[in-house]
Amino acid sequence: MTTFTDRINLALKNSGMSQHQLAEKVKISQPAIQKLLSGKSGTSRKIVEIANALNVDLLWLTKGTPTTKTNRNQSNATMLGAIDEWDSKTPLADDEVEVPFYKDVRLSAGDGFADDIEDYNGYKLRLSRSTMRKYGIDKDCAVCLTVYGDSMEPVFRDGSTVGIDQADTLIRDGKIYAINHDGLLRIKILERLPGNQVKIRSYNPGYEDEIVSQDEITVLGRVWWQSSILD
Repeated sequence: MTTFTDRINLALKNSGMSQHQLAEKVKISQPAIQKLLSGKSGTSRKIVEIANALNVDLLWLTKGTPTTKTNRNQSNATMLGAIDEWDSKTPLADDEVEVPFYKDVRLSAGDGFADDIEDYNGYKLRLSRSTMRKYGIDKDCAVCLTVYGDSMEPVFRDGSTVGIDQADTLIRDGKIYAINHDGLLRIKILERLPGNQVKIRSYNPGYEDEIVSQDEITVLGRVWWQSSILD
């Protein structure tokens, strides 16, 4: 089985780039790239950008998962940058829509939290109407939640806000979903398996895959959008 060091060296070789060129492309130092290539460092806060620059699948690079058509697009969620929280008294701009923000409902990227997704607190976030139209998201089916935990890092950081499309609940292999797993709200990569089973996966290589019956989970919606604050 290959190691992370093996895979990043292979990906760099296949890309035709030098260490310096990769460092410039992802905006980190060349010594930081050298640490990854030599095995002195096992990951990077820029791992998503590195995977994109090397044109490889993030799951393959971090965990050695074979690349498939369904997991090719790394996180499957669009990074749109920081968002602002508003109340109902603030006028909407022409290209804005309000989306419910379940600020107090914690969506776990760790061991899971028991919460009720219907416990709406009245907060809203404003998202671009044209962006939602571009990705085929019905505003009446969209909600936002906060991610807690590190199992989906480096793609989804602790404290990230994610957008959920509640109309998209049919499992497509390699996509990311918000699920209710025995009362725990979680954000995970899902893959269907024979025998009505589902593989639950994380981006963080420190978390092992789980295999459960599809009857044990309820898919709340697909994660289509994320926003996080960088340290």
